[in-house]
Amino acid sequence: MVAEYLCQQPTLRQKRELMKKWFLSASCRFIFGAFVVVFGVMYVAQTNAISTKGYTMNDIERRIQALKQQNQKLEFEIATHRSMRSIQSRLSNLNLVATDNVKYVTLTGSSVARR
Repeated sequence: MVAEYLCQQPTLRQKRELMKKWFLSASCRFIFGAFVVVFGVMYVAQTNAISTKGYTMNDIERRIQALKQQNQKLEFEIATHRSMRSIQSRLSNLNLVATDNVKYVTLTGSSVARR
């Protein structure tokens, strides 16, 4: 008879009381506290990572804008050096002479080279 009593399954009421005792126990509080601390640390770490990435992106965007401005300045310099006025001023420094008599060569045959 004692063996039957020990082998019986706990009732629903007993299960509830065991759960209440476990939730109010120090080990349960420690586990929940540990979860809160772990998730808090993870939240702070993730927020920190996102904010540093934001600063990095902002710095990269500033560098892109500076490079675009530098590129525009260089394109302007290229355009000024390609202008006819700039070319003529550089030609005068090279001591070149303008030609008066220009002769053009015309080919009589249609083929340029044969084997």
